[in-house]
Amino acid sequence: MRNRILMAAFEEMNVRGVKFTMSDLAKRLNVSKTSLYEHFSSKSELVQNILITVIQDIQEQEEAIYNNSELTFAEKIPTLLKVAPTVFGPINNYRLQDDLQLYYPKEFRIVEKFKEERQERFLFLIVQGIENNAIRPINTKVLRQLIVSTTNDLFSYHFLSASNMTAPDALAAMSDIIVNGLLPRKA
Repeated sequence: MRNRILMAAFEEMNVRGVKFTMSDLAKRLNVSKTSLYEHFSSKSELVQNILITVIQDIQEQEEAIYNNSELTFAEKIPTLLKVAPTVFGPINNYRLQDDLQLYYPKEFRIVEKFKEERQERFLFLIVQGIENNAIRPINTKVLRQLIVSTTNDLFSYHFLSASNMTAPDALAAMSDIIVNGLLPRKA
């Protein structure tokens, strides 16, 4: 039942953002609100569990990429940049990040901390690539800022809706630009 609640709550978040109520969720599941509170003490705990599940999903995907000895360094970079959550399905509500920041600041900090750890590990991979001459020396501080700023803006509801893009499309485009640059490919 706990997993059913998480899935249904995620669906509610995709439709209504974090503004869904426990009553909305109970209706979706055709159960009483009391049944929900048997598994989660509050809506905040429920939202936190969804975020932790998504974070674990991303961590598992990235760990598999980092540890995949069959992938070259050049293949790992774009693959890591394109990782998106899969456990609940696609995130269709791109106001979610803004809503979390506004209505659930404690849970938003969990997401921010995870993003920072993710960026640190990615930049460590880049430094290793520079040391092993797999990529040319670059200013990693500038790269960090590019990634931080870009990913924050890419997941903005305003950008995605104005650009008629999904988050995975935006990630793929960002990855292509960062990895392949702006100059034409050599034949």
